[in-house]
Amino acid sequence: MIRLISDRKAEKILERHSSRIGDIARKYKMPAALIRAVLYQEMTAIDLVDVLADLAVFTQMFRKKDSSTGYAQIYGYVGLNALNDAVARGLASYADVGIETDRPLDPSNRKDVHRVWKRLYLDPAANMEIAAQNLLVCAREMTGRVDFPSYSENEIKLILTRYNANVRHVTKYGETAYRHYLRYRAAEKD
Repeated sequence: MIRLISDRKAEKILERHSSRIGDIARKYKMPAALIRAVLYQEMTAIDLVDVLADLAVFTQMFRKKDSSTGYAQIYGYVGLNALNDAVARGLASYADVGIETDRPLDPSNRKDVHRVWKRLYLDPAANMEIAAQNLLVCAREMTGRVDFPSYSENEIKLILTRYNANVRHVTKYGETAYRHYLRYRAAEKD
């Protein structure tokens, strides 16, 4: 795997978007460190295969319908479901991420999935916001609630794991992302 974003470059990207990440964290009442941990974890794993998959989706080459994309490496259908959930709960609007629509987006509609994918691909701010929305979905799935201050260490690890995999146990990804979360939490307190 040839990584395209180094640790140092990922930190610079996070710093450049620090204000936006803070705004998103406040909007969704979650620690900014959680968003940063996911972004860092995902960005530092982006490689040439990811770029080729994005190119295939963007150009519809080989009829490729979806790929994980952007800093938060979110699939269009995952982003669409997270966005629909946030809109249904009154936490966001489609316009917040640059999508104009007068109806809920349909995960079985290829055009709707591609609309969300394009926002994830083209707009880093939309990508980060939808990543936070996905973290909310992951939190509810793994704990049955959204209450970030009350989560145990294991619950945070489960939420981070769920962001990356559809499993109900902590994975290496969850452990590693949790270490980044702690690092960013400590930096917030300085």
